[in-house]
Amino acid sequence: MSNQKSINGNVAVLCAVLIGITNIYVAPIYGGTSGFMALFVLMLLTGLAVPVIYMIPSRAVKFAAYIFLGFSAYWAVGAAMNLVHTEELFDSFQFLPMVIFAMANAIVILIAIVDSPRYGYGFAGMGLAVMIYNVTRTWNLDYVGGKPDMLLLTFVLCSLIPLLWCYLLAGTVRSLRFSAANRFYATSKAGILTLSVFIILATTIAISQLSLIDELSEVGEFLSIISGDLLILCWYYLLSHVVFVMVVFFANHLVLNAFDIEKTITEDGTVIYRRLAAEDDEETEEGLENPYNSIVKKMQNFQSELKKGELNRLACVQGVGKFKNELNLLVSKYDYGSKDDAEELLHQIERNMEFSFK
Repeated sequence: MSNQKSINGNVAVLCAVLIGITNIYVAPIYGGTSGFMALFVLMLLTGLAVPVIYMIPSRAVKFAAYIFLGFSAYWAVGAAMNLVHTEELFDSFQFLPMVIFAMANAIVILIAIVDSPRYGYGFAGMGLAVMIYNVTRTWNLDYVGGKPDMLLLTFVLCSLIPLLWCYLLAGTVRSLRFSAANRFYATSKAGILTLSVFIILATTIAISQLSLIDELSEVGEFLSIISGDLLILCWYYLLSHVVFVMVVFFANHLVLNAFDIEKTITEDGTVIYRRLAAEDDEETEEGLENPYNSIVKKMQNFQSELKKGELNRLACVQGVGKFKNELNLLVSKYDYGSKDDAEELLHQIERNMEFSFK
């Protein structure tokens, strides 16, 4: 069992590394609609890796795997912000990039559901990879208007959004009782509460890229001009995040019910899954009477008499022949019970008989 866990853990680590490297390498290659489709598939693969990484037995290794996977996922989000280049002010926050961002944040919730919120925080903390990608793409600070202070602020905001999603929904994801209405309410509430942080992030990037804004009064005028665009961004943000987070909730619930899996949470926060059908089968088999009990007892008595020398050769041959016929009949009728034990006992009798009548 220990070796099997070790093998599963190694496979899970390899899976996390391969998907992470794929995210980092493939994300910048494509652009436009094809780029969106590629990133969409990458996000799906990242989400599917979560139940695999759950099998890693070491908490430290598992946490490191989620951090690396989170970095690669938000690196892909950074690439999504450069899919389409338009003349619009909020070029990086159009609908398609927002969908990829929402998928990455939904994976944070998936980790909190499948494993634990503490691992979700590790994944979410890598939100700063969004800005790392945009800086390393040109190896300068043009994305934030050459302002290091704005870069630091965007680092914080990009990590804060997914961290808040995990924090606000931590109680909901730990609830073992599924309620679609409660989850929708909690998701909508989290979306509204994190929306303000997203608006600050979007306006920070937009303002930093405009060199004409130098005074606070000019910032106020700028915000009044772009209020319509901000409303559209709010709609994109709320729609995409609510949809994908709810998809995660329903997908997890569907899998648990489809495979008859029961989820339990221990006192230390560890999530444990078990197949109810498998347990029922074991209990059913244990509850049935072992059909080999009778022949095993007969063979044990026969073996005892043989060792005492109370049986002659003819009686032994007849007895062994009778046991073979009866055992073959039981094997053909039953697929459970101590068949192996009965066969081993019969072989022992045959060996003892050969030794006794040499």
